[in-house]
Amino acid sequence: MILINLLPPEMRKKQGNTNPLVYAIAACYLVALVPVGTWGWLKYSRLPNAEQVLADRNTELEAKTAEATAVEALESQIAEFEAHRDQLLGLLARKIYWAHAIDEFVNHLDAPGGNPWQGFEVTCTELTVQPIGGGGRAPARGNKRDEQVAVGFRGRYKLVGLERDKAGDYIRDFFITTEASKFWSGMGFLGKPELTYRGDTPEWKQPIGRVSVEFTLDWTRVKRIANSKPEQRM
Repeated sequence: MILINLLPPEMRKKQGNTNPLVYAIAACYLVALVPVGTWGWLKYSRLPNAEQVLADRNTELEAKTAEATAVEALESQIAEFEAHRDQLLGLLARKIYWAHAIDEFVNHLDAPGGNPWQGFEVTCTELTVQPIGGGGRAPARGNKRDEQVAVGFRGRYKLVGLERDKAGDYIRDFFITTEASKFWSGMGFLGKPELTYRGDTPEWKQPIGRVSVEFTLDWTRVKRIANSKPEQRM
């Protein structure tokens, strides 16, 4: 039987001569090219950029590490300087300005502008100043404790008065005036001036017509240093 296609040529179904296997192979090649292209894009485009970013970050990390090391070194130096400063301030706080103290002592014995003693005179024939122990701690408010520096102030005093029968009055006036003086109250002495008084033997000096009394007193002066901070000058 012969089949005749009566459709015009432009409407007739064209017959392909391509083998379907060719299409399958081409598709396989296309599928294989996708990972290869992806690998090439990653290797030649993304990876160099990532390596450059990593190198920049490492450079930045090294710079920051160097800065941190320099800061740590400066902090160590600052801590050392602060320790030296605190030590110096502590030494200054413990310092007792004896020139000022001796000046007040001399003014107390022979006040400018007038003799503070009524009917007698006072002189210090011997004076010894020395630290007592190695310092210590004194109670303070709350739970804090103040450091203190104690200094011994030993003096040999001579009172010369006009009236023989008033030797005891002279000694009493000496202690009262001393306790009320700026020298005693402002220098941080403990207790009362007569605390270490052990008695005396008045002696009448016939050539000068005066009664003389000599005795030795041991006073203790304390300077308190709160929290190792320098106090007002003494």
